[in-house]
This record gives sequence, C-alpha cells and structure tokens, in this order.
Amino acid sequence: MSSQPQSARIPWLVVSGKVGPAEQVEGLPPGLKHRSEVEIAVIQTLPKACYALDIIKKPGEGATALGIFGPGLDLKAQDEVYAVGLAGREPFICTLVKDESQADFARGNPRRKSFMTPTPLHIPDSQVSPIPDSAHERIYLKPFEENASLMVLPLEKVIWMHPLILIVEKPEL
Repeated sequence: MSSQPQSARIPWLVVSGKVGPAEQVEGLPPGLKHRSEVEIAVIQTLPKACYALDIIKKPGEGATALGIFGPGLDLKAQDEVYAVGLAGREPFICTLVKDESQADFARGNPRRKSFMTPTPLHIPDSQVSPIPDSAHERIYLKPFEENASLMVLPLEKVIWMHPLILIVEKPEL
C-alpha cells in the first residue's frame, strides 16, 4: 500500500431495474447498468471488478457521495455496508445486521435454531434431518432509506452481495 494518492478509473453504475436470477449483462451485477466512468484518488489498491454507486450520506439530501463496492469473499465491508441484489427487486444499499448462513457458521459463529417444528420424521435414531439447514438460513438487512424497517430474508433470495470498500466525494458533472 502506498501513502501517496493514486488515480483510479472505475465504472459508475446506476440501478436499472429488478434483479432477475438469470440476468447478466457485460459482467455487471444483475440490476445495475453502466452510467459512465469516474476517476478517483485512492491510497489503497482496489479490486479489478470494483464499481461506484451513488450513496446518501445525510438523510433528506440527494446523493452526495459515491460508494466503491467490489465483489469478493476476502473483502471486508466498511461499517457492514453492502450493495445487495435480491430476486425480483431493485438493488439497494443496506447495512448487514445479522447473517445466519452456513458461511457464518463455518467462520466459527454457531447459530441456534430459533424454532423447531415437530414432525413424525423426528426419530431419535434417524441420521437424516427432516428440515434442511438451508431452510433456517436468514439474512437481516437494514436499508439506508429513511424510515425503512429491518428486512429478514431467506438467504436464497440474495442473488449478489458486494461490500462497501471506500466512500469518495461525488464528482460534479
């Protein structure tokens, strides 16, 4: 990492509509389209597939900054903020409140099932669970919009989820 700011040119994307699970355009995340390119000054190395989206820093104002997002499992989200594409809905920016996925379990965060429905298949000697673990995978998201409520969604609805890497001032057009 260098301490001198360097110039980086990245795609500036906008929301193009609802996310379809089979939709894929030119390597862009589904539900987003290319607006233009923006040049930013950075002191850190950015991933190759990163992109910029408008974000609102203060409620009641228009977009005053650009959030730099990037796909990748090894990226750490700034303040747990993500750009998310859900099936049948426009992409949005939100805060990840809680992740109850198997990936979270594999990272050493065991989760407790909050309920169990008794069924005739609950046999003490049985090796097969009647309810798959994936049925309990939930993700808790808080959208950035004012007065937005917490969303508790099955993980299968999440098509893509990219962490916020950096926030930069929005350039004047």
